Amino acid sequence: MEEAELKRRMERMQRQLYVLVEKTGSFVDPKVVELSQQIDCLVLSIQLLRMKDKLQ
Repeated sequence: MEEAELKRRMERMQRQLYVLVEKTGSFVDPKVVELSQQIDCLVLSIQLLRMKDKLQ
């Protein structure tokens, strides 16, 4: 997956996270934590792509 696509997906998930926190009223709700962890994985994927590009 390309970096631009990963960033769009991450931004979409961040908006979903904001709505979910507003809905649940909690940062520790299991659904909020799960979505946050998925976003973390996307951030790591983007960072790895950037590192890979720098090494080439």
